[in-house]
Amino acid sequence: MRLHKFLPLLWLLAAGTAKAELACGDLLAKLKHTPGYLVFQGCKQEMALQDQPFVARYRVEGKQARQAEAYLRRSYGLPELKRYCCAWDSTPHFWRDRRTGIGYMLVMASGETQVRTRVAWPQIDHFELKVSAYAQDP
Repeated sequence: MRLHKFLPLLWLLAAGTAKAELACGDLLAKLKHTPGYLVFQGCKQEMALQDQPFVARYRVEGKQARQAEAYLRRSYGLPELKRYCCAWDSTPHFWRDRRTGIGYMLVMASGETQVRTRVAWPQIDHFELKVSAYAQDP
């Protein structure tokens, strides 16, 4: 058996399991071009949580929330925001970067609000987006 025939296959297998170094920062900007309406607020590692994810937070003005939701749905598969009780939010959504293998949990939500329709979102001061990055699956 000739080893040189299998070297390309071994290289592909090794490349497929390689992970990029995970660090705190503007996690969305590291993945793709981030639209200006998703304003990065900061990042910290949540040491008290399981798997100690890096958590980046973003702010979106209410008048741009529909545009932000559409971008996040298209780019990462984020579910449509729904109104529950007294706020708008998406269910937590897991997305994996195929290039690095790193998993991300995304959640977008408003604070407590009386706004009951999507067309009235501009009346909401702002929404928040939380992106958690996991070196291992949560």
